[in-house]
Amino acid sequence: DKDKDVYAGVRLDQQRIVAALKSTPLGQTPQYKYYYTVVPVDERNQILGIAEPVSASPIDDIPQTSPALYSVAVQDKKEMQFEWDYPINSDDLMMYLIYAVPGITKDLWKTLTPQEKEQITSTRGILVAQGLVGGGALKNNCIIKEADFKAAGLNWEQAYQTLYTLKFVDGSNNISPVSEASLPKVINSSQLPSAPKYRVEDKPMDKGDRLTLTWQEPIVFLTRTTSHKKDGSRLKVNYQINKTDAQDIQNIYFDFYEPGSNIPFAQINEFHQDNIIYVDIPQKYSLRNGGKLPTDSLKVEITINSRPYSIDPKTGRILHDKARIIPDYKIIQYLKPDPAMLAYMPTNSFIVNGHNVSTIKNVVYRKGYRSSNFTKIKSNTCYENFLDVSVGYISSITKPILGFNFVKDGKLYTYIDGKRYVRNLQPGEKASSLALLPSTIDFTYDPVNKTTLNISIYLDEAQKKLTKLSDDIKESQQKLAAYKDSLTAATPAMAILYQENINRLEQEINTKESQLKIYQDNPYFQEALKARNSHQMMRYVASIREPELRKYTYSIVRTNEKGFFAETPPDVNKEGEFNYYTPISNWFDWTKLVTLIAVFLFGIDVVIFINLAKRGKNLYLRPLAGLQEIDNAVGRATEMGRPILYCMGIGGLSDVATIASMGILSQVAKKAAEYDTRLIVPCYDYLVMPIAQEIVQEAHYEVGRPDSYDKNDVFYLTSVQFAYVAGVNGIMTRERVATNFFMGYFAAEALLMTETGNTIGAVQIAGSDAITQIPFFITTCDYTLIGEELYAASAYLNREPMLLGTLKAQDYFKFVILIFIIAGALLGTFQLTGLMQIFPVK
Repeated sequence: DKDKDVYAGVRLDQQRIVAALKSTPLGQTPQYKYYYTVVPVDERNQILGIAEPVSASPIDDIPQTSPALYSVAVQDKKEMQFEWDYPINSDDLMMYLIYAVPGITKDLWKTLTPQEKEQITSTRGILVAQGLVGGGALKNNCIIKEADFKAAGLNWEQAYQTLYTLKFVDGSNNISPVSEASLPKVINSSQLPSAPKYRVEDKPMDKGDRLTLTWQEPIVFLTRTTSHKKDGSRLKVNYQINKTDAQDIQNIYFDFYEPGSNIPFAQINEFHQDNIIYVDIPQKYSLRNGGKLPTDSLKVEITINSRPYSIDPKTGRILHDKARIIPDYKIIQYLKPDPAMLAYMPTNSFIVNGHNVSTIKNVVYRKGYRSSNFTKIKSNTCYENFLDVSVGYISSITKPILGFNFVKDGKLYTYIDGKRYVRNLQPGEKASSLALLPSTIDFTYDPVNKTTLNISIYLDEAQKKLTKLSDDIKESQQKLAAYKDSLTAATPAMAILYQENINRLEQEINTKESQLKIYQDNPYFQEALKARNSHQMMRYVASIREPELRKYTYSIVRTNEKGFFAETPPDVNKEGEFNYYTPISNWFDWTKLVTLIAVFLFGIDVVIFINLAKRGKNLYLRPLAGLQEIDNAVGRATEMGRPILYCMGIGGLSDVATIASMGILSQVAKKAAEYDTRLIVPCYDYLVMPIAQEIVQEAHYEVGRPDSYDKNDVFYLTSVQFAYVAGVNGIMTRERVATNFFMGYFAAEALLMTETGNTIGAVQIAGSDAITQIPFFITTCDYTLIGEELYAASAYLNREPMLLGTLKAQDYFKFVILIFIIAGALLGTFQLTGLMQIFPVK
């Protein structure tokens, strides 16, 4: 037999397989058995034997019950709101079922056994609501209206006085035990949280993979305080700001009040937001006055002065208007004395515009363009006012694996759907081992018919789609006509069978005719069929498919997670259709404009000084004693007839300090070659060793002393830190070196080596960018290059125009930076923060 189906093939190195065990529903005989063993392997990858295999069969257990169910009866709307918690393991949950259990009190319910609760729910329970769960990703709440209760046989008075329970159903139709019963809390709609008003914006100046949902103005809240004076009358208060990239805060005003007072005892204008303020409090509220600790809380009112903004959709640039104090927006917190910590700490109360929102969360959901359900993205606390939603670019496709094929002995073996097919390869035919996938891909979504259109990835197969549907319809119509002709002469028993087949075929024909019309009327599908080849067609398919998969609409539920919730109205246009949002890729990040200008200015600076250096202009460099003493140090070793030790530290080739050390090594090697002095270079990194050998050899050739070069004096020692120290110290002691150079990156071994050098009386010159080791070098070495002096050493020693010009350009650019720092500090003192704000924060 030949398999005539068309598949897509993927090499094993082109895919990532996600596999799952097949389980058997609870109560049925296990159908799937899996075998396991353990194979021990030694350090040589040799198998040491195989443990005896054992087997197990996975069983799909019943779902866990809901940890909590909450119900709220909104009296003025005559609506019942339900909210529940999902169990820890919720991946396989498919549906929820809410039952009304009339005729039983909550106190009586608590006395029942689990079996009695199940029995009462089964016998008395009335199913009032059900819906999809989606593995815990869908909404965990629902609203039931009065009409729904009437349809279930309950009037409103009965509905809000009845207990309710919840059950879950998983993919194997297993039903969880009933949850604890919930008796509705009767409230009015004014007691519910206000429905959040949000806006969806493209995240400005990004690569086009994020949207920002904002439902509130910037949030400022206090986090902690500490006493800043011995008498405790001055507090250092830490605060935090949550705002979007586009929201621009100019000033934050903090007003501090004594208990029961309407006049603030301290007012602070935070024009430069560094997350710290200092406030003087009355002495009677000090926690360090030696007397009785205060018990009253200090009230803090926070108002914000910010600039309204808009975002240019084309460039992504943020355009700000004139600053104003945000109208009708005030945040209140209380600082309560904490005797244990001897500090004022913020209470749990967090009041925004007169409402305590400390227990409120804003849960963000989204729905894809092709989806029918909203899925949860994140639950946000009351201290968060926005959420950056990631909308990634489409980089992978998930498909079921239908089978495999492989080539062996000139034959192609195919395993698919439990069958094996074998055929000989044709002359010149190329074949390889592949995983076989469906050859169709989801193409586009038809919102009118609410269906997704598929298309083959092969152009010739895609062009057969309409013809195949037409042929299937004709074949079904022929069968239908045959059954109708046979129906008149059929026996009563056969007539029933024929009628069932007629109904099935009529439904099948209607479905295929509808499907054929959808494909014929879809302009995207017709355009795809006009492609010249499969590659061109798939490029067009991707241009339609991928933007559709990145389109989302959003919804926010504001809730206390106990049944008190309010959801935003659907985000729809005038036609009642959902508004969908897609991120926009911006070509330039306008916050980096100052950085770009600085790069250009520095580049011009570098070019100018390099040209001056090439023309022979004497560019002044601040003298460094450590570099000036290199000649004396090498000369001392020559006079004493002892070698020189040059240590490049424990850094690798990727360390800047190691690269800078190589430039210094070149100059030291030249001096040593001129004086015919032995130079010993023990290397920590085996990759550094050949480069160091080449540098030293080249130095000997440049001074005309190639005969004095000994490659054995530049060697790899070890890559173990303290073993390296022991080796270097041993070389110092045995060779009685006269001069030590420590240039590069060092850690804890620095002091050990320099102390050894001191004991043998060697002159020591060190240089490092390791801040923690510089103090040890300063105290134990004769000369030390600190930080960037090590980087500049090559330019000092070589006087090469390229290095020299770059170094001078850096010096002048640092001077420009210093001017801006001073100017920013002076202007900031007078609350003029414009200069500081034009520079990027990072």
